Amino acid sequence: MNFINQALSTVTNRLIIITVLVHILSLAFFAGQRTGLELYSWHTPNFQWYQLVTHMFLHGSEVHLFFNMFALWMFGRIIEQVLGKQRFLVFYLVCGIGAGIISQLVDEFILGQIFLGAMVGASGAIYGLLVAFAVMFPNFKIMLIFLPVPIAAKYFVPVLLLIDLTGGFTGVSIFGQNIAHFAHIGGALMGFVMLQVFRIKGKQ
Repeated sequence: MNFINQALSTVTNRLIIITVLVHILSLAFFAGQRTGLELYSWHTPNFQWYQLVTHMFLHGSEVHLFFNMFALWMFGRIIEQVLGKQRFLVFYLVCGIGAGIISQLVDEFILGQIFLGAMVGASGAIYGLLVAFAVMFPNFKIMLIFLPVPIAAKYFVPVLLLIDLTGGFTGVSIFGQNIAHFAHIGGALMGFVMLQVFRIKGKQ
């Protein structure tokens, strides 16, 4: 019981557990097919308002799930300590919802196209956490598996966003295919806005 209580003691851990359980259930009951909880374009009859939230808890593959949940654990637990449980949950959800909205707005009004697929994943919310971490701890060194060189967060996150922005406009991405680059950008923007709302500044 102590282990369970400890596992459920943080919002970060609860979000990870819920997301993993949703993935397992979606595989068990839908065998990887569409569930209706993905985020569809608001121009299609498949769109429902709650998809702006539910799409964050669905993932296209175990690899997609792992990297998002690893990043949530790595950065979320630290940011939760700064913001507190309630504000952290609001921050996470707002970043994810904003990512979905901004992605569709960019598709329609900047790229001049309507997204006809289905968006899944917590990546938009994760990018919000990355921005928050870079603002709070700008000099903290981050190291990636494919780039084993420590880089300060204040440089790492802007470069990551630049890669996404380039990939969004060119369609060429080092992250692979079917990446919602503007959802990443949208989540990052919402993360920055929420930091202003919460009046959070750099810690070191």
